[in-house]
Amino acid sequence: MQQEIQQQMDRWVNEQVFEEDVRALVQWLRPHRQERLLGWNEIRTGGSQFRVTVSWDPDADRENREGTLTVPKMTDVLESILIGSARNQDELQAREEFEMYRAVVQELSRRLDEMQACYE
Repeated sequence: MQQEIQQQMDRWVNEQVFEEDVRALVQWLRPHRQERLLGWNEIRTGGSQFRVTVSWDPDADRENREGTLTVPKMTDVLESILIGSARNQDELQAREEFEMYRAVVQELSRRLDEMQACYE
């Protein structure tokens, strides 16, 4: 009888842990629930080793109705991701830090040229 009660308690604990894991996973998959409830839009994208979510408020969406890109203020978005991403930036001279950022932008430009060449 004691062993049966212990097994039931263990199963209950396992179910609770599983449900908590599921809740955590859903929260991870939908990290900006509150913003979406307020009418925010978002785009999720990524590569083999990263995921990126960009969310924007309804005002930015209205301003972007005639924009050429889905994400409003794309330059601002890219800048906010890039600037400040250098490791040990406090130990770098400004020139060194910003050369790192420029290298990323130049590589992106090279990749765009490469992709475009595939379609022309």
